[in-house]
Order: sequence, then C-alpha cells, then structure tokens
Amino acid sequence: MFSHPYGWIAAGGFLISLLTITVCASRVIIIAHAKRIGSNDDAEVRIRALFGLIKFKYQIPAAKLEGLAIKVQEEISAQHAGRGTWKEYNDEINPEKVVSSIEKMKQVLQLTRDLTGWLRKTMTKVELTKWNWSTSIGTGDAMWTAMATGVVWSVQSSVLGVLSQFLQLKAEPVMTVNPLFNRSAFATEWSCIAQIRFGYAILAGLQLLHRMKKSKGGVKAWQNILSKA
Repeated sequence: MFSHPYGWIAAGGFLISLLTITVCASRVIIIAHAKRIGSNDDAEVRIRALFGLIKFKYQIPAAKLEGLAIKVQEEISAQHAGRGTWKEYNDEINPEKVVSSIEKMKQVLQLTRDLTGWLRKTMTKVELTKWNWSTSIGTGDAMWTAMATGVVWSVQSSVLGVLSQFLQLKAEPVMTVNPLFNRSAFATEWSCIAQIRFGYAILAGLQLLHRMKKSKGGVKAWQNILSKA
C-alpha cells in the first residue's frame, strides 16, 4: 500500500483527520477560585487547553477599598506551547469606570445582532463539573445573624439556579452557610470547574467573529469600543 504514492497520501490524510478529531474532542478546562476573609480578597481563574499546551492564568491577589474606589492589583500569565508571558497591572475601579463599562457593554449589544442568543447557545455547551461555595457569617447578634444567614443562602442558591438554566450541571453542587452567633465576622470561599470541547469553543469564536464582521463598523468598531472600556 505505502509503495504507491496514493497510499502515503491516504495515510497522511487519515493521520490529519485523526489529529483534527482528537483536538476538537479535547476540552478547554476553566478553573475558578475566589475567597474573602475579613477584608482580604483573593481570586484566580485558570484556563487550560490542548492537553496543557495552552495555559492562561488571571489573578487578583489584592483588592483594597479606598473611599468609593477599589484599588486592584492584577496578575496575568499565559503559556503557549511552552512559551510563557507574565504581566502585572495596578488599576482603580471607581463608580465612573463601572458606569462607563456598562455603557460600553450596551453599545456592544446594540452593535452585534443577537449577541445574547450567541452567548446563551455557547453556554449550553459548557459543563459545570464542580461547584463549591462555603460562607461563614456573624453579626454579633443571634437574631440578625440568623436573618443574614438566610439572605446569604438565598443569594448562593439563586446564583446557582440561574447558571443551571444555561450550563450543563454535571456534578452535585456543594453549598454551606455557617452562622457565627458569638462574633461579628464574614468569610466566603467559592470554587468551580467548567469545561467545553475545544471544537465547540473554536466554532463559537468563529460565529462571534462572523457576527462582528456583519455588525455596523465591523471588527474595528468592536475594537474601538473595547479599547475605551
């Protein structure tokens, strides 16, 4: 078979097809973790794709409230096929920036046809394989602590309930709210793992790019809006 040129072509085509199927069937894994203990915050998102050849990490190790603004120190690292980059940013989140970001998001939604429909369709392909959320809260007063515990439990349940309408919930969620009746304190820790097949992620990206090109002003309009966000 391989003595004939067409045999090598057929073998090469088979290997390429097998590699393409393997890559498309591989998973993009998203691992998120956040916690707040007292006034200390820590949040991190890790993304891994192509069997670990592509890695991305976004971390907010420090967030400090200063008046009406939040001072944020961000760390972003990425690794592509063994080559890594790392950046650190210092930024400030204030009410003006929040309002501006909301306005930019509205412009993006108006600019792109059925962007929310694309997002909903993409989210249905995402599998949630882990969801842990634990909170401890105390106000120093038994009655108010009991009320606060109920509120926190409602918030945690509502967030998971909304997400479960869009994502595929593949694991039993673990959620706890612990009342601290003897002191005033607050601590919460959340972690989740989500995954989507690489092929679906690529397809969703191509669909978004097509919608961006079809929108008024095309991709450049998106870039102008997001660069000012």
